[in-house]
Amino acid sequence: MRRLLLCAGVVCASTAVAADLDPDLDPGALLVQSAEASRTSNYQGVVIYRGDERFEVLRVHHRFQDDSERERMVSLTGEPRQLVRIDNRLICILPKGRAMSVERPSLKGFLAQLTPERVEKLKEFYEFRSEGEGRIAGRLCDGVTVRPKDQYRYGYEVWTDQETRLPLKVSLTGPKGEVLEQVMFTEVSFPKSIPDDAFETEVDIRKFTLITRNLPKLDQLPAPSQHGEPQVSFAKLPPGFKVVSHDDRPLPDGAGNVEHLLLSDGLSAVSVFSTVQSRQEKVFSGVSHMGPVQAYGRVVGSFHVTIVGEVPGSAIRMIGDNLRVPLPGKALAEPGSGVVALPRADSPQNQTINAPANPPSIIPPDLVPGASPR
Repeated sequence: MRRLLLCAGVVCASTAVAADLDPDLDPGALLVQSAEASRTSNYQGVVIYRGDERFEVLRVHHRFQDDSERERMVSLTGEPRQLVRIDNRLICILPKGRAMSVERPSLKGFLAQLTPERVEKLKEFYEFRSEGEGRIAGRLCDGVTVRPKDQYRYGYEVWTDQETRLPLKVSLTGPKGEVLEQVMFTEVSFPKSIPDDAFETEVDIRKFTLITRNLPKLDQLPAPSQHGEPQVSFAKLPPGFKVVSHDDRPLPDGAGNVEHLLLSDGLSAVSVFSTVQSRQEKVFSGVSHMGPVQAYGRVVGSFHVTIVGEVPGSAIRMIGDNLRVPLPGKALAEPGSGVVALPRADSPQNQTINAPANPPSIIPPDLVPGASPR
């Protein structure tokens, strides 16, 4: 399940954060306060997820203790699966054979990284508005909308608890304000402490697949990679987007490596995966979408590149149409010197599909960039 929040974020009602609330905060400042509260708080409850004709119920525990954050989510519907987060480290436990991606942070990760400085930068591309008062999970909340100023990103609607500033409801919204995905608490409590056993798994992990990833930061350039410069570059990106993470990892079958670049404007994110195909096989090519998640696949020479992200198709197409990859045996160079552009999405040599019959070889088959399985 691609998700808006690793649950919505929280705050302990008895902490000093609640005491410092300012009812006259502007919308951006309110989200910054919620971000800090969501990281340094204790909470537990039940949340529902809906989106893409799906509905799921999850139980969550979150704790901040000894300057460390810990969170555990357990599905209450469908197949048993769990997610444990320790600071920026995700550990996903899911049935054997189920594929998933934890390449990008969920909206919880985005919210938790908000600072006054970042909000000011985001105002170039988003508008922050107050939406008045509402009631979620039996608690009074203040609403904030984050509306994009162009066609390259989605919007958000966040309802935060008036007493604690816990985000109790978060929605991903489309160009007309329609809800694309939503996470909402149905019950929540704020204990002073949560015992260690609340974060222990209740399954025999030998029967499950474990996936672990580190969540990158979204407002800085990536640290120098031990693998050198990325093999993929971009002639043009949607306004505000830049590369914030770069890493290489082995393919599951051991047949080479896959390079992963994470692009972000500080709130929205797109993953770009590239690999050199070592054998002839059918790979994802064209454009596709699953709910708000857009995907774009290209093959150029021996490179297979897939772009996937929870952004509008216009952003995915701009990134894909402006990709640059090195020719075989050539170092990455300036345009016209050993670098080839990928063909455009509307090129007749590429097929357009609604859902890939055969999943991309370098990303999970359900094209999910969130932290929870479908």
